[in-house]
Amino acid sequence: MIRISTPEIEGSFQAAKWLKIQALVEPEELAVLFEENFSIFPLSGAFGLDDFPMKKETFLRAYRSWIEELKEGKVPNETLRGFSASAWVLDSSSVWLHQIPNGKYLARVNAPFLQCQIHQMGYSTVDGEFRSMILSQESIFWGLQFSFPQVYQHPKTGELFEVEDSSFFKRVRTWAKEHSVPTPMVVDGKRVNIPIRLGKRCFPWINRHPQLRAKNLSVLELSYAH
Repeated sequence: MIRISTPEIEGSFQAAKWLKIQALVEPEELAVLFEENFSIFPLSGAFGLDDFPMKKETFLRAYRSWIEELKEGKVPNETLRGFSASAWVLDSSSVWLHQIPNGKYLARVNAPFLQCQIHQMGYSTVDGEFRSMILSQESIFWGLQFSFPQVYQHPKTGELFEVEDSSFFKRVRTWAKEHSVPTPMVVDGKRVNIPIRLGKRCFPWINRHPQLRAKNLSVLELSYAH
């Protein structure tokens, strides 16, 4: 049972120096990561008590719909709502719920956690750089961003600590290396490897991505054995 509490009791959790991985992968590739034993708590918006934790199947079903839209040459917009940020935790006791006046609840954390966010990247024709988490009408939907802090502040005492257990993030990093590669983007006819990653199973269809085509960008079509 997830506890219901208040900020006065719990304090405010703060974290910094986030390590980050961004990747657009096939749903089947993401499903491999979901074999890990963790719980998902949505952080963007208020939900009913029964919506915590979010079922992994719910998240995967939504993600699958985004990828299907890309394959059809459509930009996923409306279906992203409610998934823009979530906490993935190994121990549900690191999450508490704050009840708000409409009877809904907000999820709050009190310990280091893996944050999962919808990832949008920007491309600048001025300097030729690709940048993560650029939120604008010009942004390119590119899967998910996983981030994990190296430093956090105790929610009650304010004391600073270094994160000692980053095992979950290490598993995510291993998964990313096994199932994705740095994206071999083609810009003005030249290959540019960017650290933002692409799933190995995405290459057959990634150049149908409507936001890439709108910017005259493409991905070098590499082949990986499944």
